[in-house]
Amino acid sequence: MEAVGKFFSDPSTTSEKTAKKYGGKTRVSVGHVKDDERNYEEFGFCYSPFDRFLPGVFLVVWSCGHIMDIGKMYSFESNKFITGFLCQTFMRLEEYPTFMFYDKACVFVRTLKNGAQQNKLLHKMLYQKIIWVVDRFHFRNHSRRDRFCMENCDARSFARLYQGNKPLFNTSAAEQCAGWFEKMGHILRYLDPLQADFFLFSMVDMRNEQLSKC
Repeated sequence: MEAVGKFFSDPSTTSEKTAKKYGGKTRVSVGHVKDDERNYEEFGFCYSPFDRFLPGVFLVVWSCGHIMDIGKMYSFESNKFITGFLCQTFMRLEEYPTFMFYDKACVFVRTLKNGAQQNKLLHKMLYQKIIWVVDRFHFRNHSRRDRFCMENCDARSFARLYQGNKPLFNTSAAEQCAGWFEKMGHILRYLDPLQADFFLFSMVDMRNEQLSKC
């Protein structure tokens, strides 16, 4: 299984230029903020009904390409968001994957380890139940000086992921899926909440159905 956060715009444009204009806050559309308002102050949103903006979506994808879950990101990809979202996903599924491929796995697993040592329940669940591995596509860009990453998050270190020298799983399934979703970014930016949810879930069902026929 692989997870990936996909942005529909250049994060630097939003975080630097727009943040300066709006006093250090990220500008998003009122239409794409959760109705219960519990995340308003936490992320420091600045609202504009005229400039609709959804930073991106977070995808959880099986290595076969089927999408397990998708979530709208109201702020940029953070360890706090990923922890909460993945725990909700797996608790709803009532099972955890053995391996999880993630481009920032070596950074994320350190956060989980620290949280688990502090007896944080969600961190413990993800740290103890899942083996975190950097996908092969991004691993080549990770520093060889990072011994923790090289020793703990290299897919080649796990015999169960290979048959001889041949990898058994597609570790870039989520990246490939995200590239497919990215083409629809311009559509999602200007949809109201109900339309955006309907569109996202319809696309998920369509993609999963197409893959089932392959």
